[in-house]
Amino acid sequence: MQGDPKSIEELLVKGLSHILKRTVEVSPRDQLAIAQEYKEWINCISASDFSEQEILVIDKFTFT
Repeated sequence: MQGDPKSIEELLVKGLSHILKRTVEVSPRDQLAIAQEYKEWINCISASDFSEQEILVIDKFTFT
């Protein structure tokens, strides 16, 4: 992952803030799934590890 560290940090803050807000809107089971996915994502050791990870995307319209 290359680029301006400040831009990357802002992107992560926006993304994680959105995720935290969304967890309030979904069922407890979906909350657990989100937590597990992002725990794996946060624990990636390097950018190359991150590129190999599959990130769960929950569509609000599908899971309501």
